[in-house]
Parts: sequence; structure tokens; C-alpha cells
Amino acid sequence: MKKIIVEGLDIEVYEDVLSNGLRVYLCNIPRYMIHARISSLFGGSTLEFKVDDEFVKVPAGVAHFLEHKLFDKKDYDPLTVFENNGASGNAFTNEFITSYHFTGAEHFFDNLSELLTFVHDPYFTEENVEKEKGIIMQEKKEDMDSNYSKVYDRALLNTFHNLDYKNTVLGSLEDIKSITKDDLCKCYSTFYHPSNMILTICGDIDIEKTFEFIRKFYSKRDFGERKKIVLKEKKEPNTVVRERQIMYGDNFSNEILVMYKIKKPNIVEDDYLNKIYFSMFVDMNFSGLSEIVDITSNDKNFLSPISPRIGEVDDFYTLCFKTTVKKDCEKVVDFIDNTVKNTDFDEKRFSLIKKAILNSMVLSSESPYEICSAIVNQVRLYGNVISDVHKKIKELDFELFKRYVKDVDLTNRCAVVLKPKQ
Repeated sequence: MKKIIVEGLDIEVYEDVLSNGLRVYLCNIPRYMIHARISSLFGGSTLEFKVDDEFVKVPAGVAHFLEHKLFDKKDYDPLTVFENNGASGNAFTNEFITSYHFTGAEHFFDNLSELLTFVHDPYFTEENVEKEKGIIMQEKKEDMDSNYSKVYDRALLNTFHNLDYKNTVLGSLEDIKSITKDDLCKCYSTFYHPSNMILTICGDIDIEKTFEFIRKFYSKRDFGERKKIVLKEKKEPNTVVRERQIMYGDNFSNEILVMYKIKKPNIVEDDYLNKIYFSMFVDMNFSGLSEIVDITSNDKNFLSPISPRIGEVDDFYTLCFKTTVKKDCEKVVDFIDNTVKNTDFDEKRFSLIKKAILNSMVLSSESPYEICSAIVNQVRLYGNVISDVHKKIKELDFELFKRYVKDVDLTNRCAVVLKPKQ
């Protein structure tokens, strides 16, 4: 067991790797609430991988479908077990991971046992897979009614040529309909081995007793040999597929989404700091500390703020901006384009944003949920828990930031506009 002291945040994380390869991270903080999650490094953007030395391709949406099916047991409901034990259980799937979790302080070891048991004991039948399709297809139909989903999903398709990141996590209705029990079994046996999973627990826990419980639980189970996961490599050009597209729907206003596809700048070698500098680049023009808030709130054409969202896949960042307006869509797209390309930054705002990041980090360190999220993200992206994250932020350099910004290429982008039907 290794102790990691996260400097500046008064957090101690205890790390261990079990003989089956499961990475375990425990953190004790004096909060009544406990949050525990087990995450598989398998998400919606992984569709082609090797099984028995041959590449297979599964339908988009299979990771999310698998998330649903792990809650489906022959004769009981895991969520009811959590509820009866005074906890709330749930799960989520994004592009890169699927996480199963519970939050609650009472009956902790009972709940932890249930979490690990239902994730490691799948129950797939032809009948329950077919039944689940109707449930997930209804979820997809509700998602398709969202104006944001319409423009965001289309923007992904218009941005990426080859990467499966272009597919939505839910998949299309056709994808969902085509998923089979065999697809689920292939994905589960490949990606749900403990060596491809991360267990994180944070809250008022006894570190030694919790580790002892986890080791004892897994000592009774044989997961077989670890298999090397081989994903199909796909080359992705820097260009977008389509620069502009106008769609029409039953909406009454105009929905706009502009997505930039940006090759990661290489001026900063530290991967974590690279993303922090990129985030600051966005914040300089679009955070609450910028003029954009006053501009959009005082302009009656804007029915919603311009909301930025940063994504990351392979060697690319995605930067998308969503807003709702009454009219003048092209002018709004140009306004977003001109604003994001503004690099007339001053050091005072840079320092304010740096302080805001530090404050947000300190606040997040008070939440068991946020701590677990940070650990999983750091381990997935960087291979370990970053112990000097607070120091890294404090030492962000404005002169380096200005050089970094010059390396941000904003030439590849698409714009999707959803207009009311004529």
C-alpha cells in the first residue's frame, strides 16, 4: 500500500494494485458521506478491438447498453439493495469509461460488497437483452428530442472522419436495435477484467479495514489471466468533414453549435498542464471573468449564454460553443469565431483565472464524489494520481501561456445551425 500526499489540498490517497491488476484508491476525509465507484476503462468511443487475435467491431452504444445490463439480475435488483441499506446507487457511461457507484454512509461494507458483486456477476440472456432494447431506444428517442443533442451529435459527425468518438454514447436507434448478447459478452470479457478497472472510495472510512475487505472479496474470485487490450488504431486528419450545416426542426428559436478540432499544442510537455493551459485559453474569453457575459446578457438576440465545452480524444482537443438566438445566426457564428481567436490577453485576468482554478480545486477537495472523479480521470489520462497538482497550478506562467496560445490552431471547425421549419 502506497500513500500519496496531495500537497496543498490536505488529502491523502492510499493506492494499491491487487494481484488481479485492479487499481484501488482510498481516501479518508472527515465527512459523514461515503462515495465508492468502480470504473471500467471502456466507454462509448471504443468500438473496434481484438478478440482471439482478430479485430471485431461492435455497434455504437454497446458500452452504455452494457451498463444497463449489469443492473439486470435474475432474481433481485441491486438498486433496491442500495436503497434498503440507506444508499443511492447509479452508473454512467461517457466516451471513455463506465462507472458504477453508490453514495451513503450506513451499511458501508454491505453496499461495497453489493457494488463489486453486481458488477462482476453479469447476467445476460437473449430474452433480457431484447427487452432492454426497448428501454434504451426510448431513452434515445427522448435524447433525440433535445435541440442540444441534435446539433451536438451532428457536429461530431461533421468533425471527425475516422475516430469512433464521432458516434454518440447512446448510439443510433439502428445501433441499439442491432446489439446482441454476443456483443455484450465480447465487451465484458475484454474490458471488465479487474486489470482494466479502477476502484475508488472516499469519505469517512477506515483505510486498513477497507483494504482488508477488498482483498478478501477478490481473493475468492478467479478472473483468469490478464489479456492485453488491443484497440484498432485509426488515423485522423486535422481537417473537419464539413464546415457548415443548416438543419430544420420544430423548434421556435435558432440553436447554434460551433465545434473546433484542435491538434494538441506541443509547447508544454506535461500532459496535465497542457490541458490546463488550453482550458485557461478558453476561460480568458468565455469565463465569467470575461466580457462575454455582459455582451450576451445585454444583447436581446441571445436567449442563452454562449456555453463552452472542452473534449479530448487522442491527439485532439475539441472546443464547442452552444447558444440559442432569435436571429442573425451567421453573425453569431462569426462573433464566436472572432472571440475565440482573440489573443489580446492581459496578465491580470490570467492571474484571476488561475486563482479561480485553485479555489475550484479546493472546493472540489471537500466532496467525496469530486475526489473520486478526479482520481479516476487522472489515472486514466496520466497513469497516476498527481500529487503536486496544487503546485502545478500556482506555478502557471503567463509568458509560457502566451507562447502556448500562439500554437493553438483554430482553422479547423464546423458550425451547425438548427433553424425553425419555414
